[in-house]
This record gives sequence, C-alpha cells and structure tokens, in this order.
Amino acid sequence: MSLPALITTLHDPQGKTLPFLERDAVVSALTSYAMVVVAATLATDARVTTRLEQLGARVVPGGLTGVGRHAALAAFSEAAAYFNCDLDRWLHWVICWPEELAALPERVRRLGPGERARPWCVCLGRTARAFRTHPAVQRLPEAATNRALSLAAGRTLDAVSGAVWLSPEGREIVLAESRESSASTDLEWAALILRRDPARLRGLRCEGLEWETPDVHAAEIADAGGLAPWTRAAFDTPTMWAARLRLAADSTAALERVLRGPRSA
Repeated sequence: MSLPALITTLHDPQGKTLPFLERDAVVSALTSYAMVVVAATLATDARVTTRLEQLGARVVPGGLTGVGRHAALAAFSEAAAYFNCDLDRWLHWVICWPEELAALPERVRRLGPGERARPWCVCLGRTARAFRTHPAVQRLPEAATNRALSLAAGRTLDAVSGAVWLSPEGREIVLAESRESSASTDLEWAALILRRDPARLRGLRCEGLEWETPDVHAAEIADAGGLAPWTRAAFDTPTMWAARLRLAADSTAALERVLRGPRSA
C-alpha cells in the first residue's frame, strides 16, 4: 500500500511537545508516512521545530488553524493520501493507541472497494467513549456542530475531532475552494466534498481521538489537585464557553455557505 502523508499543525510556545518527540514510538511512527508536514506558528518554541526537522519533517509557516491546515496541505503533492491531524492529537494517538493508528490506512482502504465508491474525504471521528473524555465545553457545542453536518449528509458524522483523511482528489478540491481561516475548516472541508459528490464523504470512528490536552499539562493537573479540578478551572469558564460556542456557530455558517454555493464541476 502506498504511504500517506501526515499533514499537521502546531502551536507550542512553551515547548511542551518536545519530550514526546524523543519517544521511540513517536520517532518510529513518523517513518510510516511518505512525508510529514508541520505548519507551525511563529510563536512555537524553536527547539520543537528544530527537533521535527531532525526527524525528517518539513516545517512550514502556520498561523490561524485554517491557514495552517491549508499551508501544510499545499506543501506536499506526491502522496497517495493526506492524513490531516492536529499534532497533539497525533502524538496522543501514537502513544496510547498505536495499533489503531497503524491500522488506519487499511480501514480507510476498506471503505471504498471500487473506484466509483472510493472516498475523497473521511471524517475521522470519535467513538462514544472517546467523545465522553472531552469536557462539556467541547462536547456540547461539537455535538450541535456535528448534528448540522449529519443532517446535511443524511448520516451521522463527527467532523470536529481535528482529524480528516483526504484522497488526492479531496486535497485538490480543498486547496482550490477552502476559504475559512479558523478551525471551522472542520465543517467546511467536509461540506466541499459533500457538495461535489455526497457518496465521496465518509466517516470512521476511532478510540485514539480521545481528549489529548491533559497530556502536556501534567504539572498543572498535579498542582490543581487532579484532572477534574484542573478541567473545571481551565475549561468550565464563561470565556471558554463563548469561544467554543462561537466556533460552533462559525463552523455551521461555513457549512451553510458552502452548501448554498454552486456545485463545482
């Protein structure tokens, strides 16, 4: 089977991902891709980007989530498929669920046994258990966002996990037509494929897409007295709710904008 490219984004001013990039499992897993492209924000600790380059990754300038995703996707055009996954998500996946991650290309392949049915975009969603690991400030707005997409697609999808698989055809559509600069690209990219050909948009559920954020906050969690009090203090705030609800509204608006637009040839 031809190797996919890993396409990812990174914002890590404090260098919290650096210890994870020294793990044997991470170093080994990176070799399973045709290319690793990381769109890193300018604020990201230079030690992290240097280490990624040492491991063979191509680091390109990032920015807002949607801008970074587009830049990373545009940086490499020779892969059989493009696995877009936020880097912190990918690191958790490869460390905690390595067998599932390794089996992902074959699971995607089995979705389309023939050329006519081969998906151009696979929304890599979360199992019910993995979804429950996230705090309420993420679960509730994301449930609403996914409901909007699922109604449009006529089947249940989770498109806001921070992970999506694109074929070369899907990549070309996204690069040509994506306009969103924020994480609302989650729904926009799915909608672009849905508008072109609903049969080409599919979904898979994964255990490894459980909540990854606590991985890089062990010290803060210990200081707070455990995961539950840290989660309440850091995430159950009016500011965080406002940001997450705004993203849900923006994502749904992006979905509506795309689906109202002309169907591309």
